[in-house]
Formats: sequence, structure tokens, C-alpha cells
Amino acid sequence: MRIRYKKKQRKSHKMYGRKYRGYGQVGRHRRHPGGKGNVGVKDHHKLMLLKRGYEFGAGRGFTYHGPKPRWCEINVGEIYEGILGGRIPYAVEGKLIVVDLSNRHWLRILGRGRIEKPIKLIIHKSSVVTETAKEKIESANGQIVVVG
Repeated sequence: MRIRYKKKQRKSHKMYGRKYRGYGQVGRHRRHPGGKGNVGVKDHHKLMLLKRGYEFGAGRGFTYHGPKPRWCEINVGEIYEGILGGRIPYAVEGKLIVVDLSNRHWLRILGRGRIEKPIKLIIHKSSVVTETAKEKIESANGQIVVVG
């Protein structure tokens, strides 16, 4: 003899034969009574979210969606050739050629090329100078000044 266990029935099964299955004649279990999606998280659903441990205003910051800063790369040799050709403005302090690049942010100075005269570079703090560029400028008795 086989024992048959009774299956657990859903509530809707109990509601067979009843016209509105417990949802009422007027509302009829349609539409979105609380609003679609995350509507109401600031007012009528706020308590529910707070009970679940959601903290309002925590862990949210500001994400900058504007244009990303683009690095402008320039070699030491190009700076020197620009000075000789008159394309880069400069001033003279004694034996030093002073080049002011502090108005150009996100500048990366690379070490390709040659320098024959001492150069004093004035750069912004967001700019980067590579090791080879530093060595070439210092070997020609030049200086690098960082301005904030």
C-alpha cells in the first residue's frame, strides 16, 4: 500500500470558484498601485527601504561626466627647436632660457631630442616630467620649476 502525501496548495487554488480571488470587485488586481519601478523611494516607499537597511545619501558622490583631461606630450628636443624657431615664447635670465609652460595643464614632457643650452622650464603641478627629460635638462645646467 502506497501512502499519498497531500501537496501544499497555493492560495490561488483555494480561491477557485470565487469571482475576484480576494482582490475585490473595484480594483481588480491591475495597474501599479504603488507606482512603477522605484517610484516613491523618497516618500511612500521610504520606510520600506529604511527597514531593509538602505541609507539615503550614503555612498553617493559626484561623477564628472565632462570631457576627460587629455595629456599633451612634448619632447625636450621639440621645446628646444621651438625656442630656436621662434614658435615657443621665451625670456632670458642671464645664461638661462626661461620657458613658461605653467598655463598648459596635463602636460607630459618626454626626453627625446637634444639640448645644447641651459633651459629653465616653469611647469604646472599637474604636469609630468620623465626621468630622461630631467637628466637632459640638468646635464645642460638647466632647471625645472613646479608652480601650483
